[in-house]
Amino acid sequence: MFQKFGQQLKPIINRSSSENRKEQSVTKPNYHFTQKRERSESRVPQSTVEDQNQNNLKQQSNFNQSAPAQRLTVKLPDLKGYQKQMEKSTSGADLTKKPPLLKNRLILDSKTKQQLQGQQTSLTQTLPIKSQREDIQTTQQQGKNKLKISHYSQSRAGFDGIQEKTNQDRELCLQLDDYNYAFAVMDGHGMDGEYVSSFIKELLKYNLTKFYKVFDFQKVFFEMHQKMKFQTEFGCQFSGSTLTVLLIRENTISCGWVGDSRAILVKKNNNNNLNVVELSVDHKPHLENERQRIEQNGGVVDTYHLPNGAPIGPSRVWAKGAQFPGLAMSRSLGDTVAAAIGVSQTPDIKSLEIDNKEDIFIVLGSDGIWEFLDNQSIAEMVYPFYQKNDVQGACQKIIQEAVAGWKAHSEGIDDITAVIIFFQNEL
Repeated sequence: MFQKFGQQLKPIINRSSSENRKEQSVTKPNYHFTQKRERSESRVPQSTVEDQNQNNLKQQSNFNQSAPAQRLTVKLPDLKGYQKQMEKSTSGADLTKKPPLLKNRLILDSKTKQQLQGQQTSLTQTLPIKSQREDIQTTQQQGKNKLKISHYSQSRAGFDGIQEKTNQDRELCLQLDDYNYAFAVMDGHGMDGEYVSSFIKELLKYNLTKFYKVFDFQKVFFEMHQKMKFQTEFGCQFSGSTLTVLLIRENTISCGWVGDSRAILVKKNNNNNLNVVELSVDHKPHLENERQRIEQNGGVVDTYHLPNGAPIGPSRVWAKGAQFPGLAMSRSLGDTVAAAIGVSQTPDIKSLEIDNKEDIFIVLGSDGIWEFLDNQSIAEMVYPFYQKNDVQGACQKIIQEAVAGWKAHSEGIDDITAVIIFFQNEL
C-alpha cells in the first residue's frame, strides 16, 4: 500500500501478496513418523489386520494429541567465546582519540494498491500502545553538583491501514554503574526486521555491559553486522535495522548511529529559550557524501516511479537496472544486498560534554516519531513535563502526538518508539 508524504515503499521481490507470512509467529506443522512394517510372507487373517489397523490409528491419534505445535523462534547469538574475542580487540582502544565526525518497505504494485484502497482503512481510535517501561532515578557526582538522571521508554506497534502490524522497533536502557548509562533504539525493516532488531539488541546489550568503558562504536557495529551475516536463523538480504546508541559516561555524551533513528539534546539558556542540539543526523541517500559512496559502489540513488513515470516518496538505493532493494536510508545493519552497492554499516559518532547549567533533556526515537514532528516541536512539547519532572507523561505525549500526525497525513502508522532522558542538577 502506498502511503502519503514520503512514507517508504517496499521493493518488489519474488513474492506474491498471498505469500506474505503471518507477522506474529510462524507455526511449523507437526511431523508424524510411523515405523515401516516388513512384509510378511504368511497370510494374516483379515480380522487380525483390522484389529492392528485400529491399534495403529489409536497410537497415531495419541501421538497427534501429545505432539505440541512447534513455533519458529529466533535463536539469539551464541556469546560463548565472544567475550574473549572482544576483550582482545578492545584491550588497546585509544580513548583519547577524537571520534570521526532509511526504512525498507516492499513496493506494492498498483493492483495491490487498488485492492487495499477498496478495504476500509479507518483507523481505530483504541489501538493498544505497548509500553516497555524501564525507569530509573539515580544521582551521580560531578564536581560540586549532583546530576540526577531519570528516563522512560515506550514503543507502539504500527498500523498498515487494515490491521496492527508486528512491532519491529526495539529499545534498550541500561544503567551500567553509578556514573554510566546507555540508551539505544533499533528500527527494523523488511520481512525479518523484528528478528534483526532483536538480534542487535542482544549483542549490543552484551557489549555495553562488558566493555562500556572502552566501547568502540565502529568496531562493535562492524562485529554485529558480520555476526548477523553468518547466522542462519533469519534472512538479512532484504532485512535490516537502524541503530542509534547513546552513552553517558560521567560528564560526556557520545552518540553513534546508522540510519534514521534520531537523538536530540535540548538546552535552556539564561533567557529561558529552548535550543536543540542534534546528536545524530539522519543517514539519507540524497546527501552528497552518501550518494557519492553509493554510486562509487555501483548503486543508484533515485525515488520510486509510478507506472506513468511520476516520482513518489523519498530517495532510495537501487541496484542498477533493478527495482530492489529500494532502501530509503544510506546506512544500516543487515541489508546485505544493499550493503553490496554502497549502503554502509560504519556509524557516525558525535561526542560532547554535559553542560550542567543548560542541558535539560534528551529525546531518542525511531523515525515514526520524527516523520511529522520536527525537533523544535518535540522540545517544546516535552518541556512542560520536564518542569513537573514527569518523564512518563512526556514520553506518552510524544507517542500520542506522533500517532496524530500519522493519522492526519497517512493511511497507516509506522512503528513508534521514544526514549526520554531528564537531567536535573541538585546543588
